Amino acid sequence: MKDESKSKEQLIKELIDLRKRVIELQDSENQLNRDEEILRIFRTSMPIGLFILQDGKIKFVNDNFREFLADVSDEIIESYSMRLIYSEDQQRVRESAIKILKGESTTPYKYRVVNKDGRVRWLLESVTSIQYQGKRAVLGHAMDITEREMAQAKLEESYEQERRLRQELEVEVQRRVEFTRALVHELKTPLTPIMSSSDLLVSELKEEPWRSVAQNIQRGAINLNKRIGELLDLARGEIGMLRLNPKRVDLLRLLQHVGSEMSAVAMGNGQSLKVELPPSLPMLWADEYRVLQIVQNLVINATKFTPEGGTITLRAREQNGALVIEVQDTGRGIPEEEQRRLFRPYYRQLSDREHLSGLGLGLALCKNLVQLHGGRIWVQSEEGKGATFSFSIPISQPAQTAGTAI
Repeated sequence: MKDESKSKEQLIKELIDLRKRVIELQDSENQLNRDEEILRIFRTSMPIGLFILQDGKIKFVNDNFREFLADVSDEIIESYSMRLIYSEDQQRVRESAIKILKGESTTPYKYRVVNKDGRVRWLLESVTSIQYQGKRAVLGHAMDITEREMAQAKLEESYEQERRLRQELEVEVQRRVEFTRALVHELKTPLTPIMSSSDLLVSELKEEPWRSVAQNIQRGAINLNKRIGELLDLARGEIGMLRLNPKRVDLLRLLQHVGSEMSAVAMGNGQSLKVELPPSLPMLWADEYRVLQIVQNLVINATKFTPEGGTITLRAREQNGALVIEVQDTGRGIPEEEQRRLFRPYYRQLSDREHLSGLGLGLALCKNLVQLHGGRIWVQSEEGKGATFSFSIPISQPAQTAGTAI
């Protein structure tokens, strides 16, 4: 569109210059010399198509305009100009030309001509009133814009295709979200009495092995409930319905709590959890539950890939206006080609398949939650040297209002 505006301005400027020269010649006393000079100007003008109309017929064309219409008409002179124009454009051309001649408009108009093979050429044109051979006539000034129009048509076609694909994707995402909601409901309904019953059994049973059996049922129910929650959160995040409820968070206290809680889990796996925290950390503006969820997910993920006797380290520090939290393990490490796919939904590491744990939602949900806080998440790893998962969250309060859907 910028090129078209430039062409219109160029066309108007050149037309004004030509009109001034023609008016100067019209003041000449020698009619014959004047007409010959007009024709000379037209033939030697810049690469613009020029023509003269009288009574609707073409009286003169320069070489450029003749070339524009070479495949349209064998003989142009004395032919009616309108018959060369695409039928659907004729009325618009007539109305636009009249407005320009009356001084009501200065905007060039475009129209199509169709050659003998059915191919379309686009012209951008303007007109002005002159005297030619003693009679009133119209001077036309045209440019071939076929290539630009074809490029514009392809661009619009691409935009339309992209719009259709986006709509189809939105519909598909919505269908998946609706399916996920239905699935979550179907799973939650029978899970609720299982969790209640397992809690009751754990509190009432004191004898082994029945107490251990009840505890296994309870842990399984809690784990399944967590997975269902992750699935629903991920679906909400995909359509922008996942909400944050930020407030001032004491991150140091939160991380100490995670360290205390997850130490028992690590110990149960024959691992050790080290918590290396500074004496103090700034208060953080964040959703406390979601930050806790991120850290817990990363620590649990580390326990899955750390061998017995290995160590998991939880760290935190302030850096460049953000708080950075790290979870390091001493596992087998992650190949570089896998690192780029770790945070995709439903993706699991090759080594994860041995554990058959989860749907590959944890890291994808962590990424979503970190980004909602305006932070970022990343991994550093070498095969055989463990992995370190890190994320950062800005300390200062963001411009968005608490509770706003992001």
